[in-house]
Amino acid sequence: MSAVASERLIVPISSEDKRQVESRARRLGVSTAEYVRRSLHSFDPDAEAARGRQEEDERELALMLQALAASRAQTLAQLDRADAALDAALAHFAAREKDQGNKDRGDKDQAA
Repeated sequence: MSAVASERLIVPISSEDKRQVESRARRLGVSTAEYVRRSLHSFDPDAEAARGRQEEDERELALMLQALAASRAQTLAQLDRADAALDAALAHFAAREKDQGNKDRGDKDQAA
């Protein structure tokens, strides 16, 4: 793994923590010293902080996605209303144009 272990580190821990370290080391089939060394190499406070920021970013993105979904629904509803209004306007002008055409023909018939 790394250089030969030549230093000692005495760390006061609770009885419960010591039991957990020993139990986990046994489960892995390594000494408590090796377990502590592996724990040291696998723990990175910067990575822990980054994970916290990532979780916060994911929560923020989820909120943004919810807002986007709501906005999309409102936009689609507004587009449906605009489409219906446009259809009504086109029908209105088509009817006026037809009426105007009938009126123009009627005027021509009367003139003739």
